[in-house]
This record gives sequence, C-alpha cells and structure tokens, in this order.
Amino acid sequence: MSSRIVGEMEFFVRAFAWGIQMMLLYEGLRLFRYLVHHGTALVALEDLCYWMVYSLLLFRMMYLENDGMIRGFALLAVLLGMLLYLRFRKLLFFLEKKLQNRMKEYIMKRKRKKR
Repeated sequence: MSSRIVGEMEFFVRAFAWGIQMMLLYEGLRLFRYLVHHGTALVALEDLCYWMVYSLLLFRMMYLENDGMIRGFALLAVLLGMLLYLRFRKLLFFLEKKLQNRMKEYIMKRKRKKR
C-alpha cells in the first residue's frame, strides 16, 4: 500500500476519534446539566459555545493534518465516530437498565424468602 493511502487512512482514523471525543465531551456537558439545573437560555448558550469551539478545533485539526483542505471523507469520519458513540451509549444504557431490573428482582426475591 502506498504511503499516501496509509496517510489518508491514518487521517480518517484520527477524524473518527475526534467524533468520539466530541461526543464524550458533550456527554460530560450533559452530565453537568443533570447535576446543576440550567434554564433553556443557558443550555442554548452552552450548546452554541460547545459547537463553536469544536468547529474551530476541528478546522484546526484539518488545517494542520491536511494542509487546510476540508475533505468530505474526514467530515464523514467525524460523523461516523459521533454516531458510533451514540449507538454504543444506547447499548450501554440498555444493558444498565437490564442489570438494574435483575438486581431489583433478586432483592425482591430475597425479601420474600426472609418473610
């Protein structure tokens, strides 16, 4: 495989990782919002700031890594990373709920046996 293709593949993987990283940080922001109540206006402002900062960071990454060319496959890689994270998050949420339900059933059975 040519070194150019390998370089493009590495760039794709880095852009994919950026998408995952973006969603992880946004998840942290969501957790912060859950812990500290926010009004609608503040949530909108936080989202605006988040996306402005990340769009600048993403542009900077493309500028440094790809000589300033905005490539469609790099944007696709970021989007795929974000979507993969969201799917993985849904799967984890499903498994967590299933585990919670089984633990509740187990606790209820133990309580009934003690009576």
